[in-house]
Amino acid sequence: MKKNRFEFEAVRTDLGTTPKGSQWTKNPIPACNGLSGGYFATEPFCPQGTQYPSPRKDLSGFGTNVFRNLTGFQFSIVDKVFVPTALGSGDYVLSFRWDCEQTPQVWNTCASIRLE
Repeated sequence: MKKNRFEFEAVRTDLGTTPKGSQWTKNPIPACNGLSGGYFATEPFCPQGTQYPSPRKDLSGFGTNVFRNLTGFQFSIVDKVFVPTALGSGDYVLSFRWDCEQTPQVWNTCASIRLE
């Protein structure tokens, strides 16, 4: 819901990224301290704190938990894409990659975009 949104500064870097010119953005929602990152935590949700400070005190963990019967993320992360004015009309591909913090998983997707 748009009325529940709040804005905060993204943490980004392009140092050491591949391909050159790409950037990395930190997931702003911290996992809980401990091996499971909060997935197996009992109440309170993060009894040992979080792995780094959260942008808001009620946002932490992986969005799901086996003991709390949560299904799917209880929050959404929205980002805006800046399109350079010098970019000409045409067909482009926007890619998105999510490297998991505590597993070897990498999620990847892309979108076809037409600028007119």
